[in-house]
Amino acid sequence: MTVTCSRQLSLATFTTLIMATACRVTPSPPPVPVQGTREDVTSLSGEWSGRYRSKATGRHGTIQFSLAEQADTGYGEVEITFSPALHLAREASVDYPKTGPDDLLPTPPTVIDITVLRIEGDRIRGTMAPYWDPDCDCRAQTVFEGKLARNRITGSFSIERESRESVLTGEWRAERRTR
Repeated sequence: MTVTCSRQLSLATFTTLIMATACRVTPSPPPVPVQGTREDVTSLSGEWSGRYRSKATGRHGTIQFSLAEQADTGYGEVEITFSPALHLAREASVDYPKTGPDDLLPTPPTVIDITVLRIEGDRIRGTMAPYWDPDCDCRAQTVFEGKLARNRITGSFSIERESRESVLTGEWRAERRTR
């Protein structure tokens, strides 16, 4: 009887672990203040999704942003994809440091939060949270700009690295999901 009970407990524990892993909840992005006139901010309301690419870095990823009507705070994040070869090289490095300055771990992030967004007329400008850039082993921050045309935004972004290398650039676009 004890063996059966242990097996049942093990199976129940195993099932609980599987469920917890399968139902892992990812944290919501932090709020993004949206600055501009009431009319300009309202023109940006809705659910936006898009993509970006940088030929300079080879990085690409997705963009998600939402702003409820009559709100002045939205929610947004950018998923970043680094080269698989970079990840394998970092994993293989035995002496690679495990911590970095200012609580930024020297590991490539998978998601970077949008920290502030400003709209003036049809012009949009925003910043991303600082992140650890594995290409320079340093902190980096991205600033983006775009032009709103009805349900589409197209623009460019620049990446400034702490190491003071040249500024890297790329392009992005997003579309408002229509109901």
